Amino acid sequence: MEAQKKQLDEKQFNALITLLDDEDPEVSEHVWTRLSAMGQEGLDRLEAAWEVQEDPAMQARLEDAIAKLHLKEVGRELLDWRKGGGKDLLRGWYLVSRYQFPELEYQKYRNEVNRLVNKTWLELNGRMDANQKLRVVNHILFKMEGYGPNSSRPKFPNNSYLNYLIDQQEGNVMSLALLYLLICRQLDLPVYGVLLPGYFILMYKDERQEFFIDVYNGGKTFNKARLKGYLKQVNVEENASFFKPTSNIYIILRLLEQLAVDYDRNDKPEKAQEIAEILRDIEITF
Repeated sequence: MEAQKKQLDEKQFNALITLLDDEDPEVSEHVWTRLSAMGQEGLDRLEAAWEVQEDPAMQARLEDAIAKLHLKEVGRELLDWRKGGGKDLLRGWYLVSRYQFPELEYQKYRNEVNRLVNKTWLELNGRMDANQKLRVVNHILFKMEGYGPNSSRPKFPNNSYLNYLIDQQEGNVMSLALLYLLICRQLDLPVYGVLLPGYFILMYKDERQEFFIDVYNGGKTFNKARLKGYLKQVNVEENASFFKPTSNIYIILRLLEQLAVDYDRNDKPEKAQEIAEILRDIEITF
């Protein structure tokens, strides 16, 4: 792959992109193999070529190539993240967000999460119990910072993205809980994600106690009996997975699934299909 990158000088690259609309399947496959092998470099060079291109038809072909290559690159990066164990939840969320916002800067949002963590940490002390600490998290995030649900557009796909949540201070069930979870983890609070059918909650669990947190409803806490009652109310059969933590990987997979559903609900089937393609690329056994 590295050798392929080095072989493509400017002249060769320009010759390659002139073949983007070639009707010969073998030629087309060759072009996409070479471009895919270049990864982010290929994207950067396609974008540079688009900027100086004066032929509208060629510009359109380059735009299509950029979109396809970007989709593959997002899928590849998420696959690498998953193969690495999905240890950095923020990184996984950032990679999903790059699907819609390719120019997203990771460090900007890493810094903002750190700011929220530091602001919360200053209000905590060792004499507080679990509920008191979580009330501080709630106060900082929902009262002082003004985060909350996007009640006017609850199914808006952008609600799921890292940058939209932080820039607008509003999001959906998944994004609000993800931010809350990231803050708690950096504060060494034993909080975990729990996936329910159509919903996402958090769990506080240490050696003495266990309870659940509904971030979408202001961080309200409830016990296992209440969760069982909720499942019965919505006619969902109990499953052991509904009462225990889930992994970062499955949280990100659910986030992608939610995005596909929301794009479909917003009459954007082509985007729903692209998200489904990313899911196919990363839902593997290894």
